[in-house]
Amino acid sequence: MGTAAERQTEWARLVIDSFVRAGVDDAVISPGSRSTPFVIAALRHEGLRCTSALDERSGAHYALGQARSTLRPSLLLCTSGSAAANYFPAVIEASEAGVPLIVLSADRPPELHNCGANQTTDQVGLYGKHVRLFANLGEPREDARSLRAARRFVSQAVSEATGVKPGPVHINAQLRKPLEPVAAGDELRERVDSVLAEPLTQVHRARPLTPTLVEHVPALVVHAIVDALDAASRPVILCGPADLRNAMFVDALTELSERAAAPILAEMASQFRCWSQTRAFGAFDTIWRTDAGRAGLTPDFVLQLGAAPISKGWEELSAGTRIRRIVVHPWEWADPTSDAEAIVQADIGSLLSALGRAELKLERRDVEFAARFARAESIVWETADQVLAEPGDALTEAGAVRAVFDALPNPSALVLGNSLPIRDVETWAPPSEKLLVVHSQRGVSGIDGVVSAAAGVASCVEGPTTLVIGDVSFLHDLNGLQLAADVEGPLVLVVINNGGGRIFEQLPIAHDGDESWLPFFTTPHDADLASAAAIHGCEHRGARTIAELRRALEEAYAGRGCTVVEAIVPPKSALEQGLELRNRVQQALARKAP
Repeated sequence: MGTAAERQTEWARLVIDSFVRAGVDDAVISPGSRSTPFVIAALRHEGLRCTSALDERSGAHYALGQARSTLRPSLLLCTSGSAAANYFPAVIEASEAGVPLIVLSADRPPELHNCGANQTTDQVGLYGKHVRLFANLGEPREDARSLRAARRFVSQAVSEATGVKPGPVHINAQLRKPLEPVAAGDELRERVDSVLAEPLTQVHRARPLTPTLVEHVPALVVHAIVDALDAASRPVILCGPADLRNAMFVDALTELSERAAAPILAEMASQFRCWSQTRAFGAFDTIWRTDAGRAGLTPDFVLQLGAAPISKGWEELSAGTRIRRIVVHPWEWADPTSDAEAIVQADIGSLLSALGRAELKLERRDVEFAARFARAESIVWETADQVLAEPGDALTEAGAVRAVFDALPNPSALVLGNSLPIRDVETWAPPSEKLLVVHSQRGVSGIDGVVSAAAGVASCVEGPTTLVIGDVSFLHDLNGLQLAADVEGPLVLVVINNGGGRIFEQLPIAHDGDESWLPFFTTPHDADLASAAAIHGCEHRGARTIAELRRALEEAYAGRGCTVVEAIVPPKSALEQGLELRNRVQQALARKAP
């Protein structure tokens, strides 16, 4: 019916169109020849927004950012050889964080394998157990059954990527020259059109995956949590990192907290700490990192919502005291300490809605516990304000974080880099009624690809996006500026430049080892970040004082596109001010005896 080149062209058209019909809106394309049939099909499709990423590693993290913002997978397109291997860090992050992602890798045909052919390697099962599904598309064929099978592969790929445990999938496609599109004859094109006109297979699950839907939570699960709350004297609701769906249930969480007399302790990435009318406490990490805080404010039951908290204070508290705890997460066994009483695998919002209808008994409550926690919360933020005020206009790491937080537009998206930035925000940024959707890369907590991921988030939101990132992480992903430069924005990349990876100065290696070892951990540098920003035409503004930083942020938010705001701070300011804060809070709590 058609030549091999015609079949390949139509096959690619069918696959790309099927992805669009399955709900894929974005394709991130990296350059290469072998993927030409799919790239041209993607560029020709009016329903697909295509982004060019010169570096596959950056492109994959950009797609991750898009998926975190939309909860839908983006399609990654690359050529054969090492190209798909550069997706690996993002694939691992997607797998561990439960973020949907689809890799469509072009490959050489079977006759070019195992014979020394150029740009050829075994791509079958490249990502191992880190993908939810791997499939080889097979030879392009023109019979209706084979065309339907190709569409089924697509439907399965999107279904698995957005399944009960979302994550990455990998489809590998072996392509032959000629790779350029060839106009097919009427008969072949009409056959493909006929198959495309058929409805794409839908997947219906007992657990709905659409974010706006509320799933059924069994009464047995609700009763177990209610019984634990009823038996507790000092319950708390501890909220770890979670995706943006949580923001829709702030009111439900607030109602549960009030009815159960259980304080909400929310990390920034939980989506519960910064939202209209939030009642969350945010100083618990600092409180529990003091002896007085642990002694006076230890709960006897914890309802953990979301992933394991980042909080070191919680880590220290739970290491020294066995606390009854039930963990709620849509799919993950989020219990790294292996001491949870129960794991509830349910949508967090759905569970909160179900608990809101349950009858709770408060006879066993310590009626002063929540009030004592509120007093301690106030002490921490008052003390933090004092510590922040003492350097005056001189810029410190803590001062930079607070200034950025104060300047964040309302509403907006906030992306937090790993290592110190996400911890600095926990320590120095209080709960707020600003409407902030907060994204973090906590699957494997890497410092790679964070600039690219922030650009991906910004590409899918209306209004401003802010990234708070460390200097080493920023340097690790300079290629991400290529993608950031094309975002309409405003996209504001705030780089806390403390001259290296200063989190290692807060770890035992800093004082238990040879002093000459430390630079291999902190990786000090003299990089010119203004020149780095200029490579891709991003604006750059430097700041060494609070006033300069505020002015730089104001100008960046008033503009368009990407601006790198470099906050230059003393190397040890995070360590020194963090210690000072905890020492003062310890003294204040000991005096108040909460």
